[in-house]
Amino acid sequence: MFLMPILFLPITVDAFGTGKNILIMIMAVLGLVIWLLEVLVVKKESVKISGAWWLMAIVVGWAWVLWYRMVPGVRMRTMVDVSGVGVLSAGLIWFFLWLQITNEVERKKQLNWLTGAGVLTAIISIIVFLIPSVKFPINWPKDNPMVSINANWSLAGSVLSEALLMLFLVMEWGKRLVIKLKNENYILEAGVTSFLSLVLALDIFKIFKSGWFNLDGTTAWVIAVETFKRSPIFGVGAGNFVTAFNAFRSDSYNLTPMWANGFLHSSNGILNLWTELGIVGIVIVMVALINLLKIKKNFNFGVLIVVVLAGLFLPVNLVGIMLLIWVVSGLNPPKSPFDKGDLHLMMKVGENGFNVAPWLLVLLLAGGSVLAGYRLTKIILADVYMRQSLVAAVKNDGGEVYKLQIKAIGMNPNMADYRRAYSQTNLAMASNLLANKEMTDEDRQKASTLVQQAVREGKAAIALDENNPIYWLNLAMIYRQLVGMVDGAADWSYQAYQQAVVLEPANPISKLDLGGLLFAANKFEEADRVFEQVVTTKPDFANGWYNWAYSAKKLNKLEFAVARLTQAVALVPATSGDYEKANGELTTWKKELAASAQGSGEPKAETLKTAEPLPTIGKEQVVVPTGELEPVVPTPIITN
Repeated sequence: MFLMPILFLPITVDAFGTGKNILIMIMAVLGLVIWLLEVLVVKKESVKISGAWWLMAIVVGWAWVLWYRMVPGVRMRTMVDVSGVGVLSAGLIWFFLWLQITNEVERKKQLNWLTGAGVLTAIISIIVFLIPSVKFPINWPKDNPMVSINANWSLAGSVLSEALLMLFLVMEWGKRLVIKLKNENYILEAGVTSFLSLVLALDIFKIFKSGWFNLDGTTAWVIAVETFKRSPIFGVGAGNFVTAFNAFRSDSYNLTPMWANGFLHSSNGILNLWTELGIVGIVIVMVALINLLKIKKNFNFGVLIVVVLAGLFLPVNLVGIMLLIWVVSGLNPPKSPFDKGDLHLMMKVGENGFNVAPWLLVLLLAGGSVLAGYRLTKIILADVYMRQSLVAAVKNDGGEVYKLQIKAIGMNPNMADYRRAYSQTNLAMASNLLANKEMTDEDRQKASTLVQQAVREGKAAIALDENNPIYWLNLAMIYRQLVGMVDGAADWSYQAYQQAVVLEPANPISKLDLGGLLFAANKFEEADRVFEQVVTTKPDFANGWYNWAYSAKKLNKLEFAVARLTQAVALVPATSGDYEKANGELTTWKKELAASAQGSGEPKAETLKTAEPLPTIGKEQVVVPTGELEPVVPTPIITN
C-alpha cells in the first residue's frame, strides 16, 4: 500500500503511466509468490473469499476472453494499459491477498503506510507548486532525463490521481478525528487531516487553473452508443478504448478545444467500462451497485460510496482502481455478497488422507507466476531499449538508435509502436545516405536495404494493429517520402491515406494530408473534393479553408477561391503572421476577380506557396517491395 501511489519505473518510456502499471503487475506476482510460500509453511487448508471478489473475477475472466479475440498487436498494447487485462488481473490478485487479512490492526497499519506515501506526495506537490513557472520543464538528470517536471506534474501520476488519494486519506483521517474528539489527544489526527485537506484544495485549484484535460462527456456518450450498436456483447475489449475513439467519435468533437488530441480512455469509468466490456461489464457493475445499497449502515459506507462514485464518474486511473479494491476488500458486512467466507482447500488422497489441494493450488499459481514474470521481464527490457534509443536519437547517434530499436523489437516483436519507430529510423538513415553527393555503390546498397526495411516495418506495424490509423498514416508518409525514387509510391501513399481516413473519419488532419498529396500530384479536382471533406469535418479549420481555396484557384473557380479564402482569413487571429500573408493573398485575388469580371485581362500568374509538393530524398532509384498494400506478417511472433 505504501508504494502503490508513489512507485514509477524511470527506465521505461512512460515512467508514470505504463511504468506504474507494470510495477503494479510485478508487485502482484511477488505478493502472490510470498503468499504461496506462507501456504506451504503454515499448511493452510482454507482461504478467504467474498462475493465481491467473485464478481471481479467474472469481469477479469470476461476481459481475458475479449483479449484472446484481439490480434497480436492489440493484445500487447492493451496488456499494459490501466484498464487492460494486466492491471485488472493484478487488481484481482491484490483483492485476494487483502481478503486474507482479517485483522483490523493490520489494515490500520496499511493505512498508516499509505498515509506516509500520501504525505510524501503532498510535500512534493507543494514544492512543485512553489517553483516559478519559468523554470519548467525540469528534466532530471539533464543528459538522460528520467523525470520531466512541469506545473501539473505529480508523483502519483497525475493531479487527478493525487487529488483522489488526498480525498481518500482526508476521509479516513477525518473518521479517526471524529472518534478521538471526545478525548484530548487528537493533535495528530487534526494535523494530518488539515495538511492533506490543504493539498486537496491545492489539487482542485490546479485542475481548474490548467483545465479539464479529458474527453468531453458528449463525445464519450456517442462513442459508447456507437460501440454498443456494433458490438453490444463484446465491446472493443479491455484497454482498447482508443479503437472506438478513432472509429466512432463524431465531427462535433472537432469543435472542442481538445480536437487535436487523442484519448486512451473515456470521460468516466462507467462509459469506459461500457465501451470496452460491453453489456456484460455493465450488468456486473449494476449487480455490485445493487448489493452496495444493502450495507449502507456500515461505518465504512461513506468512504466506499465516494471511491465508487469516483470510479464511475471520473476518468479511469490506477490510484482510483487500487483504492476501490482495497476498500471493498476490507468490507465484511454479515448476510451480504460482500461478506467474507472460507473456501476450503480439501482433496485427500491415499490411505493416510493426504490433502493435495494446497499443493495443487501452489503448483498452479506458481506456474502462472513464473510465466507472468517471464513475460513482464521481456516487456520491461523492450521498453528500456526503446527509451535508450530515444535518448540516443536526441544525441543524434543514428547507429545506436538503429541497434537499440532492433533489440527492443527482438524482446517484444508484437509492439506495433516499436515497428513504427524502427521504420522511421530506417527511412531517416536512408535519406541521409541518399542526400550525400559522393555516394558510393556500398552506400547505394545500404540505402536500398534501409528503404526496404522501412516499408517492411511500416507494413508489419499494420499487420499487428490493422485498425489503428496511426500505422496507416505512417506507411503513407513513408511512401510519400519515396516519390521520385520508386515507381508507384504516390499511388501506394494515396491508398494508405485512404485507409487511414476510413479508420478515423473524424480526423481532419489525415484528410488534409491526403488532399495535399493529390494537390501536389496536380489532381486538383480530387484534391478539391477532399479539402471540402476537411472543412465539413471541422468547419473552423483555417488551414482546411486555405487549401480548399487554392484548389478552387487551380480549377479557375476564382469566385469560390475568394469566398473560401475569406473564410480562412476570418478564422486566423489578426495578430499572427499567417493573417498578414493570407489577407495579402485575398487582396490580390479580389483584384484578379474584379479584373476578370470586367474582362480587363488574364489573371495574374500564381506565385504564392500552396500545398507542399511531394518530397523526394534523392534521385537514386532503389528497389522496394512491389504490390498492393497487403501488410506482411511480422516475425518473430511470441509463441511461448
